Amino acid sequence: MTTKTAAAAEAAYKIWLGHTVQCAACRSIPCVTAIRLGRAWREARR
Repeated sequence: MTTKTAAAAEAAYKIWLGHTVQCAACRSIPCVTAIRLGRAWREARR
């Protein structure tokens, strides 16, 4: 993983984590946005 890829993956993870902390729906079940952000994070790690 290059530095640029690692930075992108780290940023995507922080966005996903921040959403799940702030989103009321995520506290009970993952919402659609959290699912999309999780997929984006996994894609950025590749």
